[in-house]
Amino acid sequence: MVVPKATKKSIVVTPPTTTTTTTTEVESKVAIKKVTKSTTTPVTTTKKVLSKFEKNRVFSAPTPSSKSTKLNKKPIQIEKSPIEKIKEIESQVIESTENSNKILEIIKICKSVSRKNIKELEIVFESIKSLERIFINLFDSSNPIICREFKLLKNKETNVECKSKEPLVIYIHWLYKIYVGYLELLKELLIHEDPSIQLPTLTTLLNILKRESILLSTLPNEQEEKQLLDDEDKQHFHNISKQTLKQLISTMMFSNTFNTKLLDHFTENYLSKYQDLFYYSLVSINEISTSTIALINKKNTTSTTTTTTEQEFKSIYPNVSSISKFVENLFDFLTFFEPLQVVPDEWEFWVGKPHFSCITENNSSLKTKLKQQSKRSNWEKPKNFNEKEWERLSSNWSSLTKISSYRSIFSKSWISFLTLPLPPTIYKHVLLGLPDRVFPYLTDAKVLLDFFTNSYDLGGVTSILALNGVFILITKYNLEYPDFFKKLYSLFQPGVLYAKYRARFFKLADLFLSSKSLPNYMVAAFIKRCATLCLISPPYGSLILLPLIYNLLQRNVNCHCLINNPIKPLPNTQNQVQQQQQQQQITRQSVLLIKQDLQPQQQESLDNIKGLYGNDPYDPIEEDPSKCNAISSSLWEIQILRDHYAPEVSKMAKLFDNGLKNIIDLNEFSFVTYQVMYENSFKKKSSTVPLAYQQKSKLIEQDTDFMSDWKF
Repeated sequence: MVVPKATKKSIVVTPPTTTTTTTTEVESKVAIKKVTKSTTTPVTTTKKVLSKFEKNRVFSAPTPSSKSTKLNKKPIQIEKSPIEKIKEIESQVIESTENSNKILEIIKICKSVSRKNIKELEIVFESIKSLERIFINLFDSSNPIICREFKLLKNKETNVECKSKEPLVIYIHWLYKIYVGYLELLKELLIHEDPSIQLPTLTTLLNILKRESILLSTLPNEQEEKQLLDDEDKQHFHNISKQTLKQLISTMMFSNTFNTKLLDHFTENYLSKYQDLFYYSLVSINEISTSTIALINKKNTTSTTTTTTEQEFKSIYPNVSSISKFVENLFDFLTFFEPLQVVPDEWEFWVGKPHFSCITENNSSLKTKLKQQSKRSNWEKPKNFNEKEWERLSSNWSSLTKISSYRSIFSKSWISFLTLPLPPTIYKHVLLGLPDRVFPYLTDAKVLLDFFTNSYDLGGVTSILALNGVFILITKYNLEYPDFFKKLYSLFQPGVLYAKYRARFFKLADLFLSSKSLPNYMVAAFIKRCATLCLISPPYGSLILLPLIYNLLQRNVNCHCLINNPIKPLPNTQNQVQQQQQQQQITRQSVLLIKQDLQPQQQESLDNIKGLYGNDPYDPIEEDPSKCNAISSSLWEIQILRDHYAPEVSKMAKLFDNGLKNIIDLNEFSFVTYQVMYENSFKKKSSTVPLAYQQKSKLIEQDTDFMSDWKF
């Protein structure tokens, strides 16, 4: 007989040793025990127990009694950590729907955690990920009843009473209420101040968006069609849930915690990869901007001050501090988008996949590839399929695969954004970036005429920044702006020399005035205004104004009359009164001559000219350049600048003596400041030091009486 081996679960009982005892011995032992129990008290013996924390530390502990030994035999239950509880609940719910009530425990754990404690952020992360996996598992898109009831609940967006007695329908209605609470929790975490919580929350929301979009999509009845649709065919009927995506973007825009990390995560990992997210994000921006401007206009009509409008706006959107913060978030988000210019190598979508016959614009190679992969050769409306749903589905894929649709929604988004009340900081960035980053992608740039003309008429720095946009609209889009150069002439004020964008302003001014169609009096007015500014500007201002004058004279030969039109020498008469009258009658003269361009007669006139003669006919106060009479004046200011105290300015003024040869690059002098001038002069090494007085050989000259000025 073979004896089986004892396993871990089997209990091995050892037989007791056989001993021979008499009845008297047993009775005596029992009697002794009774006596000891009645007469003696139990003695507690002590033993030394080592501490778990300090091995050298010894403390006394009583020996456990019989009752305590029975208690200690029970296994000690160690309380599980929150993360372990969450994982256990997740496995239980996924394993059986009977445990669905435990979903509320995960939400409770997540809400009870202090989100300011870094150590407990891991619990929040594990909670949202576990709930994501649970809802994706429970909302099975292959179940038509779940899809039908979910669409019914989602479209009504209200508490719908469940009239059906079917257990699954009752369960879906109950689960949907928990799902709505879960979405609200995700929205709260999306505006958390810590990006380590925001990023996984955004990822979870987009994964939930994908499952929700599939549930809301309409599929043909397979039984009526007498065919089974595989997963690839079903993807043709899926489209993204626009309302859920709009709510997601709106939550980020109307918050104070929208940051660069969240924006980069959204754009790099999703918007730049999936065309449907890109397109419908722009649609959401357009709708959010339109609804917000309607709300602001409505509040402005009812309230008298802007403070009340801000308060009412904050009452509606409590997570954002002000309208300016919302506009700033929207601008940061909108500047990422740049519409497609060329058909991509492959269309990629976050939800669904179009049939090859629905793609409007595609590469020939990719279209052939998709045609080979597709099992259905034709894309026709299934029988008993809703006509409106079919048209909406076809137009959806047609818009997502057409380049012009991206440009169209891009233009609408920017136009709706520009109607918002822009704060000054955003206003400047918009004026700077629109001509280069937005104009090329607009369907019609003329829609921005009013925006730029109004900005140009505001004056100051705003007009300077609007210059480029207005000029592009005039030259490329035939904008009629008759007072453009009159407004540009008024911007040449002393304050522009101290402005932050002075380099950009003078560069654009040089570009605008390079047109050969400008009349001579217009160019002469700008030359004379620049020369006048040189007399009252700091040295670094003259260093940028003089090259601009040089370039204008070099391009416009007809304006050389400002420098090469000297007066005739005055006749030598004995009557000084008559000489003064003749001197006052002189209205057109110049003391600045380019020696290389002079004729022999003019050279003789130059030698006879000494000092200044007559009055300047130029009127610097006149705002109209056509009436300032600059063409009758002369550039006597440059003659004065030759003796400027700054060597750099004096050297630049003498540059005209070498002739008007080449155009000077204004960028070399646009960023010159006092500090730059000091550093450049400090680096120069000169052997002799220029002195402003006549050097004396002796302390006291013998010929002069140094006491003559003293009085006693």
